[in-house]
Amino acid sequence: MSNHVDHLAPKPKLWGSCRLSIAFCVFLAAVQMAILRDNLGIALLCMSKPVGNLTCEPNHANVPTLPWVDQKQNCEFEWDSATRGRILGSFLYGYISTTLVGGIISNNYGAKLPFMVAVYGNVIFHFLSPIAAEVHTELFFACRFIQGMFAGLLAGPFFQLFSAWMSEDEASLMLSFGFSGYAFGTIISYPMSGSLCDSNINGFGGWPLIFYVPATISILFLFYWHRYLYDVPDNHPNISPEEYEYLLQNIGISDEPPVIPWFSIFTSLPFIAYILCYSAFLWNILTMMNNVPMFLQTMLGIQTSESGYLYCIPFILTFLTRNFNATTYIIVKNFSGLSHTVCRKLYCCFGCLMVIISLMSIIFEENITKLHAIVAISINLAVGDFAYSGGFFPTLLDLAPNYAGLLSGVSTFIAFLVACPSTLVNSIIIKQNTKEEWNIVFWIIIAMFAFVMCFYLIFGSATLQLWSISKLEVPERGTFRSTVYNASRNVSNIRPSYIF
Repeated sequence: MSNHVDHLAPKPKLWGSCRLSIAFCVFLAAVQMAILRDNLGIALLCMSKPVGNLTCEPNHANVPTLPWVDQKQNCEFEWDSATRGRILGSFLYGYISTTLVGGIISNNYGAKLPFMVAVYGNVIFHFLSPIAAEVHTELFFACRFIQGMFAGLLAGPFFQLFSAWMSEDEASLMLSFGFSGYAFGTIISYPMSGSLCDSNINGFGGWPLIFYVPATISILFLFYWHRYLYDVPDNHPNISPEEYEYLLQNIGISDEPPVIPWFSIFTSLPFIAYILCYSAFLWNILTMMNNVPMFLQTMLGIQTSESGYLYCIPFILTFLTRNFNATTYIIVKNFSGLSHTVCRKLYCCFGCLMVIISLMSIIFEENITKLHAIVAISINLAVGDFAYSGGFFPTLLDLAPNYAGLLSGVSTFIAFLVACPSTLVNSIIIKQNTKEEWNIVFWIIIAMFAFVMCFYLIFGSATLQLWSISKLEVPERGTFRSTVYNASRNVSNIRPSYIF
């Protein structure tokens, strides 16, 4: 296909397009990540004896075991709070070790190679987790760690795909849709895990199914990825001439691999503000996913199966909020007449305030009820998501779209490095599951969000950074919607992956 554009290409319809199929690939990968990662919080409630005065309700199903391992029931492992914290954090420890690697690989060789390696490894080691747990606790830890290493490779490819496939006016919408897969996967994961924990189908069931069933579902996604995932439009065999011309005209072509401006990246205050917001957001979400199920069980006496269904409510609302922000952000921006940066800051500050208010409502209520807890957690995750999906998160494509995959890997590595200890810190604080201990956990999150809200309000930005602009081969004919913006895109040097 020619590198020149003869006229201003009309925008092809999104439905049925290659652009939408790429966004759906990211959506399914986010769903896979959620259902294979987030189920551990519920699984640990089924696998280990409760901390505190609660009693374990055994499931009399025959839990599948290895020939050399004694037959056991639910609540079979005697893990204290610290051991639980280590196991919960094992996935994250592995995750942060490869996020930067995934960003570098996707930046140089395209997104498909690290993408497919990640999703295959994620499924395989999730299947092995129940076997590893029955053999030894440390083997279970190692298995989850390796699974996290594979999952960490996805951080860079996600943004690299959006940078290569989405025009500026579609990037925010498709980004929010793709990443809403995390919330959608969690909606599936929690009630499914709670039901599988108490399952007894012809004498077979229990906590191992919490691992086997999601992994089996994930295998179905592999067929779609093999069929529809491609690094760049040039590599896609089924892209229409109209869509290719539109993407060529609205994304731009650079013939030289960019020299990475590392010093400018790490001294960029807008990028630092992005990382700080991302770190606080991850600390909050990891606490909500890994520790709050225990809060519902120990503080409110909610059974595991019920907590799975109740806890999916905030994530249903988060899924709706994320897509609401994606579809209404441009409308709000155009109606208000505010700049891109100001709108992102307003969304971010509003979301941060909602997180702070929701947690303070729990702290200052002595006799918290089930309804109060679910409403507060829902506000924390769903309304607080304004800071994420409508605020800082999409700005990575605005700051430096040419380095989107790389910067995603860098920012995810640093953010998870900061947030990863959250499970360990919380397990150290929460010894007896008292209200005072949980208040400390929530005060830490409040302090983080108050700081990052102020920092982003001052230094946050949604404008293209000069250090991100690389040399551009300007077409002899054709119209670019933004010469400077397109100069920041670099997709032609991506080589197709022949492994997957």
